[in-house]
Amino acid sequence: MKEAVRELQVSPEMATMCAFGAMATACQGLVDVQMPTGHQVPTSLMLLTIAESGERKTTTQNYFFEAINDLNDAAYRANQTAAVEHRVKYQLWSTRRRHLERMYSKCATQEDDAITQAALEEVAEHARAEPQPARSNKFLYEDTTPQALVQMLYENAPNGCLLTSEANSIFSGKALGELDKLNTLWDGNSVIVDRISREGFILQNARLTLSLMAQPSVISRFMSKRGEEARGTGFLARFLVAKPRPMAGQRIDRTLSELPRQKAFNNRIRECLPPITPAERQVLSFSEKAKEFWFQCNRNLEQQMRENGPYHYLKDHASKLLENASRLAAVLHTFERNSENNIEIDHSTLEFCWKFAQKCSGHFIKHLANEPQIITDANHLAYYLLKVAYKSENPEKHSHNKRLSPPDNLIKGVKTTFTLTQVKQYGPSSLRGRANAERLEAAIELLTKLGHIEKIGGRYEFQESILLTENPKLRNGDFITIKELPLFQEQVLISMEKIPSGSTFNTTFLRAGFYIRPKN
Repeated sequence: MKEAVRELQVSPEMATMCAFGAMATACQGLVDVQMPTGHQVPTSLMLLTIAESGERKTTTQNYFFEAINDLNDAAYRANQTAAVEHRVKYQLWSTRRRHLERMYSKCATQEDDAITQAALEEVAEHARAEPQPARSNKFLYEDTTPQALVQMLYENAPNGCLLTSEANSIFSGKALGELDKLNTLWDGNSVIVDRISREGFILQNARLTLSLMAQPSVISRFMSKRGEEARGTGFLARFLVAKPRPMAGQRIDRTLSELPRQKAFNNRIRECLPPITPAERQVLSFSEKAKEFWFQCNRNLEQQMRENGPYHYLKDHASKLLENASRLAAVLHTFERNSENNIEIDHSTLEFCWKFAQKCSGHFIKHLANEPQIITDANHLAYYLLKVAYKSENPEKHSHNKRLSPPDNLIKGVKTTFTLTQVKQYGPSSLRGRANAERLEAAIELLTKLGHIEKIGGRYEFQESILLTENPKLRNGDFITIKELPLFQEQVLISMEKIPSGSTFNTTFLRAGFYIRPKN
């Protein structure tokens, strides 16, 4: 990952999404994962990266999908050769069939039942021996529809990947005309195809990973036309979404290295994606510590889906978030393990994937979902309280040089106190009065969980930086973002006990707690 970011000069989010897309494509045919609840799910992923033109989407995708593209090309060439051989065999078979049919016609005119029956049986036996086209191991698809995709997964390799670095044709074409088929494939269930003009079939035990990249304008257009339908069917809720920070215009001239990490990554892909997929997938499980962490995350999600919670209006997305993290963990474990006998996912792997899924959740909320009411209310309340705090304090305290100044010009931020009555009378219009009392209390509760509000008696204390001397329950910027306040990563926790003796730190005004890092 670091090599791709450094050498290709692309964002870490884009590199991570491409890497997971390649790993899931390679591993989805090998393993399923058993959730701590006992429910068994596939390890297929639906990934969407939103990036402008010039962000090196294709370059990044080629870096991680090199082995997959090579294997798919080899399968395509082998199938082309097999198709030529099939046409030859079919031509010879057809010639023999016509000869047997003529022989049967001659026997039938002789009115000899025994000879006629023998000729008929020979025709029937030959019909049963009709050469069938060889099953292709092709598994990569780009410009296609759900109907054709299901057909190709049935006729070719049952573990496929819908891959594109420019998903314009997918999000603006017919590929999403039947979203339920893609949902069913993600769930790992059978797809039943009934036809009038052709023979129907049932696609069973297939796996499909979507690794898509698209420009913001394409996604905006899709959301305006099909967004409501895509949310209503649960299609978008299954996606892990990332919109990386732009890198175009910030790159420097450099020559690519030998890329040893890319070679090692793609060699491992080849090991995980053998020509013949095993008939039964291995089922992975979680370690006891990982299970405890999983249930803890699940409890937190359930609380956040309650009324006035950050996921209350995003239950479709939240209900899939932990499963997506579990799938990520299973894929990462399978890709990195040293032995196929290692089927237990450890706590650190799940924790890493859960944090990544939370970051994707923040991108989903910002770019694919309307902002929940509670987030809007919390932003309005924070803006109001910051304005009150700046007015009530001495303006000289607001300069970086004259605020209480710990080392490295860290800033404590402005501070104020307020009451519910005050906010109901003079606060944001959307939070005033009795009618909006519940919304106000919910916004206060959210800012309290983020560590910016603390109740003291009948009043509330608000601070621009986190009030606590320990990590808050929620971190601003992890999966919800209050834009009016500094992100958690923009703050640093100072502990007096950890300051070494003889330090040059100015401790005259230094207090334990969170401080805001100055912006460059």
